[in-house]
Amino acid sequence: MSLNLHLLRLFAAVAKTGSFSRAADLLHISQPAISKGVRDFELQVGCRLLDRTSKGVRPTREGAALARHAETLFAAERAAEDELQALRNLDSGSLRIG
Repeated sequence: MSLNLHLLRLFAAVAKTGSFSRAADLLHISQPAISKGVRDFELQVGCRLLDRTSKGVRPTREGAALARHAETLFAAERAAEDELQALRNLDSGSLRIG
């Protein structure tokens, strides 16, 4: 199985915030797009990842495990972006000796 990283990001935001609307605000995407993306992602992985209640949503056991991996993955992505940016700044800066 190959995970769709865009849909994983949508799911992870909902799992983290506990709300489709807060995830939509966080990602600057419409709430219906978040809902559809998470539904599509659950179909892709073949199991329910979120329990939907009147008080919001919370990850299922499978969803919690996947959310932990997603957080690690996206933290590594941010670290790689930060390191690349730092290296670019070194290449474009000036070096003064003496």
